Amino acid sequence: VLSACGGSSGSDQPDNDSTELPRFDIRDNDQLYPYRADSPFAAVLKQCALAEEAELACPLSTLPFIGQENPQFTREDILDRLLVTHDWMGRRFEQVLYDAPDDLIRLFASITSVSTGSEVRPSFYRRSIGGIFLDPVYLWLTIEEKATVGIQDDFRSEFGRDLQFWSFFTMLKDGERASKFFSLTDYSERQFEDIRVRVSELLFHEMAHAVDSMPVNLVATADPTMTPLEATKAVSDQQVANGLYNTLPLYSNTLFEVAQVRYHGEEASEFQKTLTAYDVGAEMAIDGASEFYAYSTIREDVATLFAAAMMKKHFDVDFTVAFVQKPADEDNYACDELLVGWGARNRVADPLVSPRARWVVDTIYGSDAENSQFFNTGQGDVSTMTPGVDWCSNLEPSTLAARDRNANLKSTDQSYAREAERMQLLEDHRPRHY
Repeated sequence: VLSACGGSSGSDQPDNDSTELPRFDIRDNDQLYPYRADSPFAAVLKQCALAEEAELACPLSTLPFIGQENPQFTREDILDRLLVTHDWMGRRFEQVLYDAPDDLIRLFASITSVSTGSEVRPSFYRRSIGGIFLDPVYLWLTIEEKATVGIQDDFRSEFGRDLQFWSFFTMLKDGERASKFFSLTDYSERQFEDIRVRVSELLFHEMAHAVDSMPVNLVATADPTMTPLEATKAVSDQQVANGLYNTLPLYSNTLFEVAQVRYHGEEASEFQKTLTAYDVGAEMAIDGASEFYAYSTIREDVATLFAAAMMKKHFDVDFTVAFVQKPADEDNYACDELLVGWGARNRVADPLVSPRARWVVDTIYGSDAENSQFFNTGQGDVSTMTPGVDWCSNLEPSTLAARDRNANLKSTDQSYAREAERMQLLEDHRPRHY
């Protein structure tokens, strides 16, 4: 399942009743191939991008960072580094690239490859090869395309089951969700506009990892005899995450430690099992993270700050986060059971968060008048949620909208509406990427 923006068949009613879309032509990563057969790197791209051991990684003389080969690279140069398991994934990624803002494209200087295939889940950046892997769940539009996307769970989906709270995330625009649920197993379809927000957030996040490890301004100086990992280690004292933690660190040890349970599978301590949504919310309210996932690693802190700022700048969407108390029955619940302990809309505008986001953006892009204007006048205001009120009601722009939602759930299509809400809620507390 996935969240996507607006549109098409969306979250209102599953299509074809209970008929589940069968999988078709699922291909594993060994079947990745260059999207452009005439790419100058076609002969080495797969070997280099799929090297799982650091000692097997290609030197940069074989597959350089994109900006190392050509500082004035174009979108076409990025497409020469693309591996896919199906042609439609390449065509869609190409469409995404040509729709993307130029300041996102600039960041591709710091990677060597892009891979997307049926069984990539979750999306991630691999430092050892300097490449990103994209889950095609963000890319499909048609039934035929969706059928070639695997439905395996994110490996982190069961982590943190002993914790008594859930962390929630969504993006809001003009008081409405900017990204709505579309099922990966029904017969709904989407339009390109339905995926723009979510795939843009994904790319800003993953590219932040890349430029954190290899800053764009240092790409041209990378030693071609080194592997990507060796090159990034050589500039570790200039990496964004290290600089952020020397300048504006996060402070909550409680949240750092409990994030290892939720996102890395560590066993919860007896103390951590007692923490409520109110407890962890009180910690986050006085710290500078954009969302709970920022406490997973210092590099995720950078990526979440950067994505929150860039998505507000380019799409005027508000990263909205909360901690809610888990329902008694985790497999059968309604939103009115998900009581918020703490939450915030447009979290990046919080006075504790905004200076850290600005530091990250300025470090990545350098002096930029447009970014300065955004932070000075374009961020908007943060607003806090009402504790003790459920997640969905806290998201509603008005009590009238909340009543409309409740009326919809009591309509003749009640079972459809409740299932759609349940699947949307699963998306709201599912990890997005890596």
